[in-house]
Amino acid sequence: MNQEFEIIFFELFNLKLQEPMSLVTNWMTASFCLFAAFKLKGEETNFMVLWRRFFLYLGISTALGGLGHLFFQYTGIYGKMPSWSFAIFSGLFVSFAMLSLVQEGKWRSSMTGIVLFKSALLLIYALWFQKFLFVAIDAIMTYLIICGGSALYFSRKFIPGMREIILGVLILLPSAFIFLMNVNVHRFLNRDDISHLLMLGCAISFYAGVKKFGAQALKVSK
Repeated sequence: MNQEFEIIFFELFNLKLQEPMSLVTNWMTASFCLFAAFKLKGEETNFMVLWRRFFLYLGISTALGGLGHLFFQYTGIYGKMPSWSFAIFSGLFVSFAMLSLVQEGKWRSSMTGIVLFKSALLLIYALWFQKFLFVAIDAIMTYLIICGGSALYFSRKFIPGMREIILGVLILLPSAFIFLMNVNVHRFLNRDDISHLLMLGCAISFYAGVKKFGAQALKVSK
């Protein structure tokens, strides 16, 4: 059921707070991402290091995002900007991770430059215009085009873990339509909450793929 978007206000310890479910769903995602970053510790290939940084920055982004929602009456839109910044940086790391598998040096270098320019431009736009829309555009380009396209290409080369990364992209894909079409199932499960849960599912699938890739790389190295 598509209900109207409703902001839930409440008070705790004389603080005027809001959106408790955004805190819960954001921190669920943050907890898993920080767990994933910790579990990938010690994997020192460039691919694995970049994925660890992705999970770390996404974990920080979602942790801060929950607080930005919760304390919005005190911090306003500025309280959400640190989360936006870490989200775009996490997208950079996951893009670089996938591009690190590209064998052609010139192509990898060119794509790296394009990704860096795209992320920097959208981050500047997001902060200047104070609009989450630019963060959402960056996420769509990062996950759908770069991660999804790269994983599809490498899956045809039978590189392990790519199917799980494709699955993660497919899990996250509906969040774009949910956000743009303002789909709210319940006052305690609005478009933001659903998007956070889909991001959690995406992160879990990504982690499964990265672990599978790492396990295969370890076998080959022995």
